[in-house]
Amino acid sequence: MITEARATPIDTMAMRWTGAEALRVLRAGLAASVSVVLLATMAVLAVPHARGIAFFPALRYAVVTPACVVVAVAAAFLYRALAERSARPRATLAAVLAGLAAGALLAMAAAGPRGLAAAALPAVACVAVALALLVPRLVDRQRPSRAGTAAVAALGALELLGLAGALSTERAVPRGPQGLAFEIPRAMFDADHRFIELPSGARVHYVDEGEGETLLFLHGNPAWSFQWRDLIRGLQGSHRCVALDYPGFGLSEAPAGFGYTPREESLVVEELVDRLGLRDVTLVMQDWGGPIGLGLAGRRPELVRRVVLGSTWAWPTSTDTPRGKFSMIVGGPLGEFAQVNFNAFAALGIENGIVRELPAEVADVYVRPFLPLARRGIAAFYPGQITAANDYFAEVEAGLSRLADKEALIFWALKDVGFPRSDLERFEAAFPDHRTIELPDADHFFFEDAAEQMIQEIRAFAAADAARPTTGSGDRR
Repeated sequence: MITEARATPIDTMAMRWTGAEALRVLRAGLAASVSVVLLATMAVLAVPHARGIAFFPALRYAVVTPACVVVAVAAAFLYRALAERSARPRATLAAVLAGLAAGALLAMAAAGPRGLAAAALPAVACVAVALALLVPRLVDRQRPSRAGTAAVAALGALELLGLAGALSTERAVPRGPQGLAFEIPRAMFDADHRFIELPSGARVHYVDEGEGETLLFLHGNPAWSFQWRDLIRGLQGSHRCVALDYPGFGLSEAPAGFGYTPREESLVVEELVDRLGLRDVTLVMQDWGGPIGLGLAGRRPELVRRVVLGSTWAWPTSTDTPRGKFSMIVGGPLGEFAQVNFNAFAALGIENGIVRELPAEVADVYVRPFLPLARRGIAAFYPGQITAANDYFAEVEAGLSRLADKEALIFWALKDVGFPRSDLERFEAAFPDHRTIELPDADHFFFEDAAEQMIQEIRAFAAADAARPTTGSGDRR
């Protein structure tokens, strides 16, 4: 219960509005907003939800911050006015803030997407309570301490920089030709973009270039089929190159109720393989493409002829390992905050995962699928799945025994600290008939650092086994 003080500095002063007084009240409101922005941001992240994919863009930092500032400043001026006219200004302010909070939540429930009001409730409540407590104290205080003022100014400057950074990522991307969600320069990715509606309801974007034995390219995170453009360009003269985007990535769309888990994505890849009639496929996999593709291979080993892989894994991860710690941090609240508000994991992951300097225009196309606010979260969701999807990883690992007769070409990027030599040794044991190529000057996106070498090695790998009979590559759709 909020009680009134018998006397405050503002009660005893001449209640005159001057320029200096208005400036003092404004400073008090801004000071209150600094703490309130921090509380609201923490409250939004603290609500239990599937990190990234269940985050509401309406609650992002670029919206929460200015809203908190406006409400805090308005509350400061309201309290200053109430102190002149009301016998109980603090209680009246609290009642106004409570009514405002209730109105905001009702508006979200009526006009917003389902679940928005529930997700916003803790943040809205925190803002209302914090302002009811902070604003009177700050407005009544005539001479704030220098240390307190400096601390508020420093934190406020950081919040302002954060707001500017968040807003700078919210740029529109022009739509591409023929209904594409964004432009993909033909000179950069020379392929025809196709879409297929699968029985599950997924609308999958894929490219299908070249003739010959089928290579099925499976991408990682944060990425999409664009990552394979150089290999497709170099191999389409001798192979049929098929590369898709998983639902939620690139240009693919998920059906209603889709959970975006690696098991579900693997089943979508299986649907695509069946719809296109692909057989005797060579899987080319990196990062999440490994568990997604090897999950399919373990379920349907008769579809797979060989495997090409690198910077990936196929077994459960403990939270006390480096990869597990990465999962907990980047897949947790901090990682979600950075990705959904600043597109940070997508941008930094690509920048830091390549040794060579990637041209700015190429980096821009890499991150285009993650620019729309509603599609950013998938990049934050997948790090958490490293440990959250351990049941699926156990199934993938168990299925490796059904692939022991497959030939494997393993590329191992020695600068990729996320995948130590122990992972390489486990793959070499799982695929006795293997050839390992270590890439000392390549990182996580090793195909960007060693594309020409990979093209030659994959072509030679397939040619060495060309005498084995095939059952055809299926129909192109």
